[in-house]
Amino acid sequence: MPELAIPYGREALALSLPESLDARVLSGRPMPALPDPVAALREALVDPVGQRPLKDLCAGKDNAVVVLADYTRYNAYEVWLPALLEAIQHAGIPPGRISLYVGSGTHRPMTADEKAACYTPRLCRRFRVLDHDCDAADRMEKAGRTDYGTALFVDSRVSDAEVLILTGGIQYHYFAGYTGGRKAVLPSVAGRESICHNHSLAYDRSRGTFGERVRPGVLVDNPVSEDMHEAAMLLKPDLCVNVVLNAAKEVAWLGAGDHGYVQRLGAAFLDEHNRLVCDRPADFAIIGAGGYPKDVSLFQAHKSLRHTLGALSPGATIIWVARCTEGEGPDTMAAFRGLVPDGARELLEREFSLGSLCSFSLKHLSAEYAIHMVTELDPDLVRAWGMTPHSSLDEALSKAVSAMATEKPWVVGPDMSNLLVEIPAPAVSDGGSDEEQQT
Repeated sequence: MPELAIPYGREALALSLPESLDARVLSGRPMPALPDPVAALREALVDPVGQRPLKDLCAGKDNAVVVLADYTRYNAYEVWLPALLEAIQHAGIPPGRISLYVGSGTHRPMTADEKAACYTPRLCRRFRVLDHDCDAADRMEKAGRTDYGTALFVDSRVSDAEVLILTGGIQYHYFAGYTGGRKAVLPSVAGRESICHNHSLAYDRSRGTFGERVRPGVLVDNPVSEDMHEAAMLLKPDLCVNVVLNAAKEVAWLGAGDHGYVQRLGAAFLDEHNRLVCDRPADFAIIGAGGYPKDVSLFQAHKSLRHTLGALSPGATIIWVARCTEGEGPDTMAAFRGLVPDGARELLEREFSLGSLCSFSLKHLSAEYAIHMVTELDPDLVRAWGMTPHSSLDEALSKAVSAMATEKPWVVGPDMSNLLVEIPAPAVSDGGSDEEQQT
């Protein structure tokens, strides 16, 4: 087996495994980069799917707000965002009336350096960049209520925009199905109360775990995703621009138009390339969380574990590579550290918080699998989460894997941040094929 590189923060760890090892390397199908993403964007803005052309949307309008994803989602903005802003100006809205809104949901504010790195220094100087604060009650306005009971509160600087454009990338998400589309409204620009209620829909009390349709790669009948979609319909954004990136972080797909159409088309493209089926579950796995920014915290990195479940045998041994330079994640995760799985369930049901789902998931995964974590997290903290800490990949391999392991099936996922090994879904009553039901 050739040497592999496992992303680790902004670096990579080298992995060499013996040729005799019975291992499958998990990777997506070839996803070529668009030859000219800017040309693709300009074409899409002239003929967006399910929406009028950008020039018509901007005609007679005084201002525009463009919602951007924050530092936790790399979307190659430096490639195509300048062209989008140029198109808005050509449509009649001057730079001084265009705002860039960092839709960070409940995440921490971005630093000036992070904004410059994500959106380019030039754009940060030329346009007003607004920060989201989900707890700024004085700025929140109620946009309505969804059928799922979520009262949607959004920043008035967004809801008052005469032209509202959502942007972001489409990736797998462990309880919303996919990122992109409607997620640029809820949670990105919403108040904490709205976000908490939406996220709580992921948990099914009657099952004592995630809802049956609450998993990566599922939009239809996923209450979290459908609630997000209803929230976006309440806000009525004018346009959505989403991208799908390949493993080299190049733009491989770009769509513009109605947020629902754009997301479904992008999700179908992602599935075509990055949705895998594992014909034989593995007893041993090496899983990379994707490097920066995917592994900045335990909270962010954890998604890579859930993306790999379809490749694992019960009780499998996992070597998980996630640097976690920013620690655990939300402060509320600390209350779950030393709990057993049943205790984590009780705490989630008693007092739901934005760290609850990730914490509950981690506690159950660490009980179901033997997880050895290569990380910079404090070793005692890793142990409190039910995992075994290691300072290097070599150490993890030498201590976690017995000599007999070479006779067992392995999987190696160098970057599982946006690959999905499918878990077969139960049939639903509408008679559609399983493939149709995923998105």
